[in-house]
Amino acid sequence: MKRGIGVIVNPFSRQNKRNPERINKLAYIVGSKGTLAATRNLTELEQVAQEFKRQGIEILALSGGDGTNHITLTKFIEVYGDTPLPKIALLRGGTMNTIADSIGVKGDSNQILFNIVEKYHNNIPFKTVKRNVMNIDGRYGFLFANGVAFNFLKEYYSGSTPTPVKAAAILARAVASAMRGGDFAKWLFRKFNAKITVDGCEWPHREYFMIVAATIDNLGFKFNPFVKVFDKPNCFNIVGVLCEAIGVAVSLPAIRLGLPLNKEKYIDAAAEEVIFESEEPMKYTIDGDIYESGEKMIIRVGPKLELIVN
Repeated sequence: MKRGIGVIVNPFSRQNKRNPERINKLAYIVGSKGTLAATRNLTELEQVAQEFKRQGIEILALSGGDGTNHITLTKFIEVYGDTPLPKIALLRGGTMNTIADSIGVKGDSNQILFNIVEKYHNNIPFKTVKRNVMNIDGRYGFLFANGVAFNFLKEYYSGSTPTPVKAAAILARAVASAMRGGDFAKWLFRKFNAKITVDGCEWPHREYFMIVAATIDNLGFKFNPFVKVFDKPNCFNIVGVLCEAIGVAVSLPAIRLGLPLNKEKYIDAAAEEVIFESEEPMKYTIDGDIYESGEKMIIRVGPKLELIVN
């Protein structure tokens, strides 16, 4: 007996706010064989997670961007506990869809959900991939970053509406500024101090421009520094950026191609647990959402999820 598809929609995502009819279209597509919930806050999200767990839904489809996905998955992992989550379908629909891009999910939300519903009810097998999430200070996500990446996103979210064109313009501005030693690059690439312990081994450095960690092989905008992400069955790839701004700018073509990192400019590892200790509060991002924690923070490898590709 089929137990159905559960769809979670973030009505406040930029694309859903620009196109409110999208929610009605998704509800029409899933029809009577599934359940759609447009959750407006964490209380509603928790209630829906409990109901989906009770129903034993087989597919959890998420309509929103990376931030929506990470917040929803965090709540579902909390509610489900030791019970495995259903298959996860990322319907895109946000300003940033880095996680969906990294596993090859293409198309718009309506098309993706239609294909899933059709396959599900005709017993056509899904192509899936399995990826761990990281437990980052009690929140779950696929991509962590601080330093330069945090500064970049602050600039990206400020002012005009975030778009891929705006991101490319910021990146181009940063590279040009780095080449001439400009103030924008100095702000973007300013260092931070931290003691970092990876699986019990302390890294030999204290100053970094950025730390990134991921369970996917794409940082976004087609950059791939995570060459060790699949070195072990359950791990995440952590990368520390040591070089000056100009060094990062020069490294970008190699990172874009996914080539091994220059050991003089970067330090990296396939890790299961990382402990950050700093004299200042940690500012960081999880799947594009911005957070601030205390002076100590722990990242651990989290549960492995099954993600539908098509």
